[in-house]
Amino acid sequence: MKKLLIAAGVIALTATTQSFAQEISVPQQPSPCPETHEFAGPEFVPPMKMHKPHFDVNKFEQDLNLTDAQKEQAKQIREKDAEAMKPLFEQIKTKRQEIEQIFNERLTVKERQEKLEPIHNQIRELKKQIRDIRIAGKKEFESILTDKQLKKLEKLKADARQNFRRPMPPKGMHRPHPMPIECRCNKKMLEN
Repeated sequence: MKKLLIAAGVIALTATTQSFAQEISVPQQPSPCPETHEFAGPEFVPPMKMHKPHFDVNKFEQDLNLTDAQKEQAKQIREKDAEAMKPLFEQIKTKRQEIEQIFNERLTVKERQEKLEPIHNQIRELKKQIRDIRIAGKKEFESILTDKQLKKLEKLKADARQNFRRPMPPKGMHRPHPMPIECRCNKKMLEN
């Protein structure tokens, strides 16, 4: 009896492996639909993170044709502003941690809003202070420039605004589908 069961199992195993071993290949025909899109297979790229482009200080100084003394003054202004903003950024970080703790507590919506509102106002005020420091730093930097350099700076700002406003090509937030996507046109043609 055992030998019969073992033999039946071996036969069933060989039959199923042979049926699965055959590769079914369906030839792909070119699609008459112009909307068919081919995407890359498993080698897709993760979505891009939104970030500010890196500001090249050396290129900026070269574009404005700054003297060595002006470069040193600009560096001191940047460092002074960074030192002034550092504690403000730390305060914002702690306020955001407080917000996270409030969201982890079991509160009603109204209680949560009452606790969050003053923290959001404080963060808003800290950001305003940071913005004021940046504006003061820009004015201080512009005060060390000559008239010719100020005109060049205005031109660089205008170019940057223009490049910022130009339409960007659409990039989805999601990864492309690993398989080709076919439109419904082909199925409608086959049904008719």
